[in-house]
Amino acid sequence: MRNKSFTKWTGRGMAAGVAALATTAGLMSGTAAHADDPIPTFDFADCPTLPAPYVKEGSICMEAIVTSGTFQLGSFNQQITSPIKMTFASALNPDTQLYTPIFGKMQASKMLVQPGIFGDPIVTAVYAQPEYAGVFDQPTGPDFHIKLGMRIRLSNPFLGGSCLIGSSSNPIALNLTTGTTSPPAGTAPITGKAATIVQRTPFVIRSATHVDNTFAVPGANGCGLGVGLVDAIVNLQAGVPAAAGKNQMVFNEYIGQKAYTALP
Repeated sequence: MRNKSFTKWTGRGMAAGVAALATTAGLMSGTAAHADDPIPTFDFADCPTLPAPYVKEGSICMEAIVTSGTFQLGSFNQQITSPIKMTFASALNPDTQLYTPIFGKMQASKMLVQPGIFGDPIVTAVYAQPEYAGVFDQPTGPDFHIKLGMRIRLSNPFLGGSCLIGSSSNPIALNLTTGTTSPPAGTAPITGKAATIVQRTPFVIRSATHVDNTFAVPGANGCGLGVGLVDAIVNLQAGVPAAAGKNQMVFNEYIGQKAYTALP
């Protein structure tokens, strides 16, 4: 996919282009990255291999690490208690001088779900793990949106290991922004925070906050060895499916960038 929003990122205009990309990156909020969040360690280990015709010269690897925030899906409101790392490329086509975003990998540990979210029917500790669900894009616009498909894997002995809210075929479709959201009527907008440089050497790191409260959330599937009754229990306790305006993501993050020519 060629993205015209990257046309200004020629070799001579790379500095401006990288700044724009870093503002959009990250993924994966409503406030800036918390001052109490230490800058995480960046390793750039998951930078995607560049397919032809993209080249290393001029291409940039971006690593966005969400250090805090929340994801609210229906009545399931979970604090982010361990980092979510997303790696992707801004890949240069030397023939067209256009840049294209290429997703690499998402890494996230299981997080202990806050007690009481699922009530008494699920009697042991429940863990939630965000996962990439096959959608990644950077639409043009003044507030640097990111489209990201995500699913949440819920697990414990009762739920098994294949209980998902969202899926690759029906993901939680986020439209993350560092600007102000436009949710359905009756839901108040929320505002993120544009990227700010917090480190310049040995590579640039920025802090940012992405938010979204415009997305819908599908129901659970695959819970309790695929027994529909268990899916229904999870749906009831988590308040899903949930229509747009009933859900919210807040991602406080740091974004590191390295030229592909500087990678090991």
